[in-house]
Amino acid sequence: MSASAAPAPLPPSAPMSAMPVNERRLTLRHVFLGSAMLLLFLTVVVPNSLPVPTAAMMGITTLMALPGLRLGRGFKKLLALLMCSSMVTVIYIAVGYLNDAPPVAAAQVLVIYILSPLLWMVISDGLLRWPGSSRLMDWFAWLSVLACISVGLYFYLYLTYGAAAVSFFFKGQANVNLNEGFSGAIMHVYGSLIFLAGGFFSSPELIKSRLLRLTVLAMLLVCALTSGRSALILAIPVGWVLGQWLTPRTLGYQRSIRTPLTRLVKVGLPTVFAIALVVVLLESYTSIRLSVIYDSFMDKLTSGGGTSRVGMAGSLFEGILDNGGIGAGHGIGVSFVSSQEYPWRYELVWLATVYRVGLVGALVYALPFLLYIARVLRMAAVRKLPPQHKFLFCAFVAAFIASNTNPYIEAFAFQWMYTIPVLALFVEYPMGMERGNA
Repeated sequence: MSASAAPAPLPPSAPMSAMPVNERRLTLRHVFLGSAMLLLFLTVVVPNSLPVPTAAMMGITTLMALPGLRLGRGFKKLLALLMCSSMVTVIYIAVGYLNDAPPVAAAQVLVIYILSPLLWMVISDGLLRWPGSSRLMDWFAWLSVLACISVGLYFYLYLTYGAAAVSFFFKGQANVNLNEGFSGAIMHVYGSLIFLAGGFFSSPELIKSRLLRLTVLAMLLVCALTSGRSALILAIPVGWVLGQWLTPRTLGYQRSIRTPLTRLVKVGLPTVFAIALVVVLLESYTSIRLSVIYDSFMDKLTSGGGTSRVGMAGSLFEGILDNGGIGAGHGIGVSFVSSQEYPWRYELVWLATVYRVGLVGALVYALPFLLYIARVLRMAAVRKLPPQHKFLFCAFVAAFIASNTNPYIEAFAFQWMYTIPVLALFVEYPMGMERGNA
């Protein structure tokens, strides 16, 4: 008989604190992974459809991530930047209050600008530990498939049963436009697809399965072309161009093996095939005409986003000049009203931010993103950019461009697009990595 007998198993009713340390950690990890999967489904596939359950899952997932949180140097730097932006937020909430801003505006700003980013920072840290950045790319691939399926389901339900059938996906005035060769719809999930399209068209090689890679690229392209959203269509060439530029500057890239011809066969041809397949199917089996979509896309680009956004930009510029670039305060709007329910909100987020908190305050808000972009470029310059961060950077750029035309960054369900890439680089690669000292 062995001198040391194995410990007796705990009864089912035993509390977690009575479990061995390793077993508690494994259980906590499994619980976190389950809650994180559900949270990402709610925020990526059906964003804004279930706001209360999504907020609850953010709280639960944050609690599950807290025990494993390590306040390293990178996380502390981001936390310090968040504290600086929080000070700006509090100051300009007070300025808005003095200028008769509604109380509901202050409550929303506190949640969106302070609480929600903090929760996403903790959740993002957990995602980078469990399941890790490499596995997270696999999650994003399958989330892309589910998100695209939701778009197809939306079109089918709307065209078959009417607007009431898609109220789950969009609580407002749901609409699908398939007139005269054009295709467009109003869906929140297009915000997620901007990030995913920018990422996967920059780094399709991260999807190991060739069938899944082709499927994801084709589905993303179909959703973009049929969305009527210029930001989503633009995400594809933005991601592809950035990916082509950054690929030779990533870790593991070997010039002697991956010649241009090899890259064309392994990565380029599947992408071209996916695009050609989508074009042929759309032109042959639907009433959609790519020439009409292209003309509409170019009209929006050349007109600055349409007459509504041009008028909005003019009013915001006028407001900035009126307050001398100092800031009018959170909750204060201009003469142009974008939303009757929340008249202080605007789709041109960064221009509206300058109006609300002034030039200095907007710079404080943008500082984490500016530092992130600078760090990625430095790492790329010395060819030390990991492939996963190439994906995240290209996806971030596509989403950041979109934030100038739609208020995705001001919605707690979409802030993962801006938090995960920044925190991933700061936490996994602290200062010195880009200089080759890590």
